[in-house]
Amino acid sequence: MIRLFVALRPPPAIRQSLLDIMEGVPTARWQDDEQLHVTLRFIGEVERPVAEDVAVALSQIAAPAPSVSLAGVGRFEKRGRTDTLWAAVSPHDALAALHRKVD
Repeated sequence: MIRLFVALRPPPAIRQSLLDIMEGVPTARWQDDEQLHVTLRFIGEVERPVAEDVAVALSQIAAPAPSVSLAGVGRFEKRGRTDTLWAAVSPHDALAALHRKVD
C-alpha cells in the first residue's frame, strides 16, 4: 500500500522561510526541505496499480503555475498536543482551480 496525495513543491524562497521558523514547538513533527509541500488532494492508502492510474490521469492536467505567498500558520492536534504545523498560502484562486482539476 502507498499513502498517496497530490501536492506542489513550493519555490525555494518559501521553503527557506518555513525552515527558518521551525522551532519553539517541542511536540511538533519538524520536516526537512524534501518534505515541504502544498497538498492539493489527499487520496489515501492505495495499491501500486491504482497509484499508477492516478499518475497517468494527473499527467493529463494542464494549468499555469500558481504564484502564492505565505499567509499564516496553524496546527493540527493529536491527543490534545500540537502534532503538526501547517502554513497557509494566498491567493487561493489559482490553487482552488487546480484542486478542482485534480478532483
